[in-house]
Amino acid sequence: MNGSNNKSNWWDKPLRIAAVQCNYGEDSFGILDEFVSKSHFNTEQLLHITAKGHTAAYEEAIHGNILDDYLKEAHKKDIREIIYWNVHSTEDFYIKHPEWVQYDKNNVPYRIYSTHYLLCINSPWAEHFFTQLGKLCSHDIDGVFLDGPVFLADGCYCEYCQNRFKMIYNKDISIASYKDMLKFKVDSVTRFIKQSNKVIKEVNSNILLYINNSALRSDVTGSNTREVLPYVDMIGAEGGFAWTNRNSGTEHVTPMAKLLETQAEGKPYVIFTAGDRKPHSYHMHSAVDTKLMLAQSVATGAGIWYGIHAPTYVMQTPGGKEAVNFLNFLSKNEEYYENTVSVSKAAILWSVDSANYYSSDTRLTDFTESNIEKKTDERIGDHYRSFLGCYEMLMRSHMQIDVIDEHSIINRGILGKYTLLILPDCGCMSMEVVDKVKQYVENGGRLIATLDTGFYDQAGVKYEKPPLLEVFGIEKVNGYLTYTQSGTGYMNKTNDGMLDECFDADLMAAPDNVIDIKPSKQARIPVELFGPMSSRYEKLSEKRMPGVIYNKYFLGECIYIPSTIGKLFYNTGYPEIQKLFVSISDKLCDRYISTDAPRSLQMMLRKQEKRYILHLINTTGEMIKPTEKIIELNNIKIRINDRVVKKSIKCITSDIIADVFTKDDVTEVTLTKAGIYEVIVFEPESI
Repeated sequence: MNGSNNKSNWWDKPLRIAAVQCNYGEDSFGILDEFVSKSHFNTEQLLHITAKGHTAAYEEAIHGNILDDYLKEAHKKDIREIIYWNVHSTEDFYIKHPEWVQYDKNNVPYRIYSTHYLLCINSPWAEHFFTQLGKLCSHDIDGVFLDGPVFLADGCYCEYCQNRFKMIYNKDISIASYKDMLKFKVDSVTRFIKQSNKVIKEVNSNILLYINNSALRSDVTGSNTREVLPYVDMIGAEGGFAWTNRNSGTEHVTPMAKLLETQAEGKPYVIFTAGDRKPHSYHMHSAVDTKLMLAQSVATGAGIWYGIHAPTYVMQTPGGKEAVNFLNFLSKNEEYYENTVSVSKAAILWSVDSANYYSSDTRLTDFTESNIEKKTDERIGDHYRSFLGCYEMLMRSHMQIDVIDEHSIINRGILGKYTLLILPDCGCMSMEVVDKVKQYVENGGRLIATLDTGFYDQAGVKYEKPPLLEVFGIEKVNGYLTYTQSGTGYMNKTNDGMLDECFDADLMAAPDNVIDIKPSKQARIPVELFGPMSSRYEKLSEKRMPGVIYNKYFLGECIYIPSTIGKLFYNTGYPEIQKLFVSISDKLCDRYISTDAPRSLQMMLRKQEKRYILHLINTTGEMIKPTEKIIELNNIKIRINDRVVKKSIKCITSDIIADVFTKDDVTEVTLTKAGIYEVIVFEPESI
């Protein structure tokens, strides 16, 4: 887990955080003795001692003395204590202070969880909070976790938000534009976190502050990870909160953790994993799904946060017991999880601007709905689904891939690390990012872009002429096209020959949303799109459009796909689409890893100084979700195409290495088997 730049901080070591997210009558000291200290955690996010049900807020007069007693016992057991504080909802405050909560346009208070009201950080409640926060920090605590603050999508219209908005924008909040409301929410949350940091650090600079960050979604709640980063010591997000159905999986953990790694900029990051199957708080995950999510967290360099939302008896389930077993393994092998970095030649962009101002779906959470969209004019893409689809296609092909954002491109020059950059339906792009991307390709970088990437500026205003057309190999955009009737779009290879190996049959399904473009004269067209058919049971359309464009741009290369190919894979999982996209990627980027393993085996390669650590996560199940059983894989060959100078190669999870072959810059390993989670360590000549 990547530590912050100041190595004197206690939170630099790999964290294993226990989070009992409720108290329905259990004795807090019993929870500490029987669960936290015996389950191999080294830190607790403490909610239950100040909790009423599943929410908790600190009040000095009520909680001060018992907190001191609890801290003494926890520290005797070498458990660090981070105090949980709910700063987004209340039940009690509303009775005495109805002016402290958020209101809609009709002056009706917002409800959350069906039982609580949303607190407003622009109301006088904030001063009450800061006063109590200062008193909390006078105790021997190790950290503070703020759950929230958040706004709902429509924003708050309480008198305090009205007054503040008018002061800033000189107009009434009732006529606020989407852009103004979004900025107002982000600025409000950032200001609140900045003041929280000031209050805490003035009392004790060794107290950690972190919050429930936003990741892989728009800033609809007001929480922007980049904006609050200067004021927190660690970042975390709910990558391991799984809303479960028969089609759900656990693969969403890794892209979120990889984004957090980029955004943390050396600070620790943690994935929140709920032991329960959302939305049922008393129904725990299977042992397999529990291990899969926890393994994905540590395999991407994140810390462990494991939370339950019911009494601790649920830990006697197979899922609960597996969590304890996995934590025990981590405690014994901590050295292999500290200060590691991703090893990758490819990066995919999570575009915060596109999530905010383009058309984008979003993950279901307590504060967002899955159908939030910002569609205007002819926008037909979906950045969220296209991003996840492209990421999954490459991840399942065992390509090592990082997730980056606009800030890392502009301010950190991160593109210089990579051979390949993927831009999946990144509709919104500032000229600063455009210039960095163009310079990257000019200097020899390789690029894959889809649909209307870069057609709009960072705030969603359409460019008169999209500035990346020359890079894409486009002379003219003829128009947008949607196959309104499912099953009426196809694509096929041309006589170019570049991607012939991808077409086992004559035709392949095409995405439903495409752009009809005229390519530049020098561009190659290896794949073409058919126009829409009148019905899926009619003859093919005679209309043909470019489906894939290859273009050289100065020293670099670009492959442009004028369709929602990532979204198509996200929705269908068609293996032919993956084969096409992976083949395109392989033509532009050499791999660190090649293998004969199936697509269901995830591989994460990380580096620790000169030591390489390869994480294998086997998701080969029984063809049904949720997963109850993993099918063991046998006789797997893995080739690492890099200089892995080693003193020894060992597997720290089991004895599965059958053969090792090394020559020049290549190391080949044969494994007799792969269970749910295996870790192979390549030791250098000297450490």
